[in-house]
Amino acid sequence: MDRQTLANVVPLAAVVIALAEYLLDHTYPRYASPWFWIALVATISLLVLVQVLRFTGASKPSAAKPDYSAASVIRRRSDSDDKG
Repeated sequence: MDRQTLANVVPLAAVVIALAEYLLDHTYPRYASPWFWIALVATISLLVLVQVLRFTGASKPSAAKPDYSAASVIRRRSDSDDKG
């Protein structure tokens, strides 16, 4: 498994484990509460939004153009540079 796939799977696994603990570690069912469904929808929406932004986000920046200005090509030395 490469690093990119692992980096995508780890947050998803963390959310699944947290939701499983949230659901199974109590005497009454949490999924009966409307807050559970709100939190579940918000979490899934956030995960989907991150993936959508990741794959359809800003295009990659183009390569920078080299600086051919006279100031970068010719450096004038002052007297303070010579005394060093």
